[in-house]
Amino acid sequence: MTVTSPGPETTTLGVDLGGTGTRVVVLDAGGHVVRQASVPTAVGEPGPAVEGLLAALTGIARGHDVSAAGIGASGPITADGIIDNRATLPAYTGVDLCRAVRQQAGWACVIDNDAAAAAMGEYAYGAGRGSRTCVTVTLGTGIGVAVITAGQLARAGDGTHPEAGHLAVRDAPVPCYCGLPRCWEQAASRTSLEGLVGGDPATAAAAARAGDARAARSFERYGQQVAAGLGTLLTLFRPDRVVLGGSAAQYLDLFAGPLTAALDRPPPFAWTPPIVAAELGDLAGAVGAAVLARSANPPAAEPPIR
Repeated sequence: MTVTSPGPETTTLGVDLGGTGTRVVVLDAGGHVVRQASVPTAVGEPGPAVEGLLAALTGIARGHDVSAAGIGASGPITADGIIDNRATLPAYTGVDLCRAVRQQAGWACVIDNDAAAAAMGEYAYGAGRGSRTCVTVTLGTGIGVAVITAGQLARAGDGTHPEAGHLAVRDAPVPCYCGLPRCWEQAASRTSLEGLVGGDPATAAAAARAGDARAARSFERYGQQVAAGLGTLLTLFRPDRVVLGGSAAQYLDLFAGPLTAALDRPPPFAWTPPIVAAELGDLAGAVGAAVLARSANPPAAEPPIR
């Protein structure tokens, strides 16, 4: 993602609201990041937290003609745009952040799940660009999944973002907090990879690339566990591209072969699109949130409260 000097054209603001840190970008019409910043995510009372976030956003946007803001937040996000995540975003749970943005800053605003925002970033300007249907899987502390077809995010029947990281699979080390005894998130998250390699994946990856057979087998097993859920998504959506993001995706070269092999099925059920690593890194969520703000016809801005 290119970072450029500010230009005169209208821009959108993208916010990636994470459990510990919040990343913000100002994105121009050509997809260039003209400003970016990171601030700690508040953990206190909602009132001061929202005030602090809005102050940070207006400060970062100063000097730019911002038309709208998009927020990607660690979900769940309700159908009417309210964060419902007391585990990692307690200060913002139950708060109508978009209403606050419209009232205090005067910008139109949209909010969505952080996995959806990251997927939109990759679809527009990263590893998913040029695809028609793209499945993006974020392999981090948990698993986030988003499906985009012709620029539109797949939605559940109630309008929310589907929690497709919680699929029933055969093998998982522990039951999941979602209620499944065998859940894909527990089988294929970065946490699971750490368990398979017995510690730091970076150290195991270096050993595997140097020829350590035991380390290589651990990544092979991880690829098979990623395939356990991804195979279901391929059957459901038949995408023309799969993008893998998150911290575990940096080891794709070590598990791509076993992953592809585990997905192999006979015709006419075989469906093996290209599986590629995400390109935007830490900026994907904020860039995607800015894209959502630009393309989702957000509610009209309200006059700022003075």
